[in-house]
Amino acid sequence: MTLVQILILLLCPLMMLFCMKGMFSGNKDKIKNSDHQQVSQTELQSLHIKMADLIEQNHNLTKEIHSLKEQKNHTP
Repeated sequence: MTLVQILILLLCPLMMLFCMKGMFSGNKDKIKNSDHQQVSQTELQSLHIKMADLIEQNHNLTKEIHSLKEQKNHTP
């Protein structure tokens, strides 16, 4: 596997980590400067469900990439 292929595989999870960090640090600043806005429990559950779906999609795409590479390597 080449360096470029590895970087492409790691791009999605790395982007997710940076976005999550920015999202959480951004919320801390907003809460400190505002009237202590609170996220409702349903909104929080919705975000957790969306995040779980994205993580599952990422895993499925990674598996698909690996299977396609295996098929490519096994063909003459």
